[in-house]
Amino acid sequence: MSRRQRKKRSQDIPREKVSGPPAKTRSWTLPTILGIALGAVGAMGVIELRPQIGVSPQEPIEKSQPFSVPFPIQNTGYFSFWLEHAFCYSSEVKVGGITIDKGTFHMPGWNHHDIDRGEAETITCNLVKAPTMPASADIAVVVDYRPWKSFPLTFRKYFRFIGAYADNWQWLKQPSEPIQRDADTEIEDHMKQIPSSR
Repeated sequence: MSRRQRKKRSQDIPREKVSGPPAKTRSWTLPTILGIALGAVGAMGVIELRPQIGVSPQEPIEKSQPFSVPFPIQNTGYFSFWLEHAFCYSSEVKVGGITIDKGTFHMPGWNHHDIDRGEAETITCNLVKAPTMPASADIAVVVDYRPWKSFPLTFRKYFRFIGAYADNWQWLKQPSEPIQRDADTEIEDHMKQIPSSR
């Protein structure tokens, strides 16, 4: 048998197919479904049970003074939370031809309170008292809080309002992202200048 014939014969023999392990099919068993459902319910529970805080302006104490408006820091969640600090931050206030940029107002009595479900700590941002109505104002109530007093981390929420005068003065809720960095810097500087209230 010549080399050519051997080569031809070896080429005619079909090679065996190498087969791998059979493909796995995903089966939805009862434990898998229960695990996914319990995980989703648990995640929703954590979201619902976290501290929930709301801030909204009330009627002014003095009609001609927009900064006499009380701002209740309300617990709208299911459990109490620890109010570490509360601040009034002003980004810009225009009154009587004068513009006041970046300031912080804070009272030690606003600090270190346990706010129970349905309760509130009311603060008043007496930033300016002037004989004329402000032309405009951009302020924020900034809240430092913990889920409970001994919790190791403090969280911060911002509630920004822009004041505008039409028929009467109104505080309108606005997104807080544009003022957060400046507010943090001002609050940090402010806290360095006052003694600890603990």
